[in-house]
Amino acid sequence: MTSITNSLNSGLNSYYNTGLTEQTSSTSRSGSDIVKSTESSVATGDTVRLSSAVKTAQTREYLGLNPTGTLTLSDIQGAAAEQEETVGSMLASAMEVLGINENQQVSLSLDDDGNIVIAEDFSGSDELEEALNSDDTFVQAFSGLSANNEIMDYAASLQSKSATLADYINGDTSDSDLLSLASSYSSIKSAGSSIEALWQVSHNETPYTYAYNEIE
Repeated sequence: MTSITNSLNSGLNSYYNTGLTEQTSSTSRSGSDIVKSTESSVATGDTVRLSSAVKTAQTREYLGLNPTGTLTLSDIQGAAAEQEETVGSMLASAMEVLGINENQQVSLSLDDDGNIVIAEDFSGSDELEEALNSDDTFVQAFSGLSANNEIMDYAASLQSKSATLADYINGDTSDSDLLSLASSYSSIKSAGSSIEALWQVSHNETPYTYAYNEIE
């Protein structure tokens, strides 16, 4: 996979700002994708702002996806599978270090500020939550796992709603199904066409929870 940047190592910003990849860089680059601000600061010097295309490429790479080219659901599924292995292995190691029972169920999700939260309340859960949020490698792996699963789940949801729309047109089902589909379409249209927009809509519609040692 082509590498664009390794600067996204400080974790995930809020879903509800565009801060997934909003950060300044002291590295000088050339080309139309980099816009250098004409404003300067005595404390920090010139500010470098990345174009939306570069930000999107960085976001895709952060999520374990190819930064350029067309993405398919199989690409997203493959990235999620690798990230799930990483998350499971790192979580088990963190639990072992903290002396937490290896069979303890742990359900992880991202809140609206991009912080990892544990649903269960058990001895050591606060320490584990803090340790996971402090590990940049784990945060990136879990953020990618969450985003990719949310996008896949949302795709499945859209396919289901499309089938519902066909039933509505060809049959006599409730108009609430059509309104639900129309609402989703409006949300997507207003959000834009970037991977960040798709992730935000997916997170809103189909939030993901990772369950470790889930009790059947």
